[in-house]
Amino acid sequence: QRDLSAGNLKDKDRTRLQAEANAVKLRLSEGDFHPGDRFLITIIQDASTRPDTATVRDSLLVSLIGLPDLSLQGTLRSELNEKLTAHVARFLRNSSVRTIVFTRVAIFGGVLRPGYYSVPPDQPIGDLLMVAGGTAPEARLNELQVNRGSATLISVKESRKALKEGRTLEQLDVQSGDEIKIPLKRKMSGQTIVQLVFVVSSIFFALVNFLKLYYSQQQP
Repeated sequence: QRDLSAGNLKDKDRTRLQAEANAVKLRLSEGDFHPGDRFLITIIQDASTRPDTATVRDSLLVSLIGLPDLSLQGTLRSELNEKLTAHVARFLRNSSVRTIVFTRVAIFGGVLRPGYYSVPPDQPIGDLLMVAGGTAPEARLNELQVNRGSATLISVKESRKALKEGRTLEQLDVQSGDEIKIPLKRKMSGQTIVQLVFVVSSIFFALVNFLKLYYSQQQP
């Protein structure tokens, strides 16, 4: 049995390592950017600066200040500034580029202003809630989750640790299109309260009647 358990453990490790390797391979081939990602680009040429906001389209193409489109297929975040600088230099002399990348996420549930927000990836997930107006009084912050489609990207347990450590969106691999959800405390409706009072009252009167019957039978 010990050998079998060890074998299962090795199989699990092998599966996990294979999954991690596949994820790295996919990242290198497709890059870090996804449709909906936005970034602020500032082109510096001589003594002038030209700021612009670019949005990654479905084809992973971006348009930059009237220049031809650029594909971000296979581009990592760490490579973005270098790639944009090289692209701009093809058309503008004596130029340099600065970029700030944003991640577009949905924040729903126990926040004052739920909706979609574009934020820097180096922003701690706890600070992100302040962008949405802060948490509502009935929010259950300790049950925060991050979802990607129908899958849970960050569980409640993991989010508690992330909030405590001040981890950023990038560290948590939060991407554009992901959803941050903060559950609300359950509120009892008036109907539920009436039903609960009725059940408790019924149990109480049933117990009283039972005791009356019991003591009446004990008397000679």
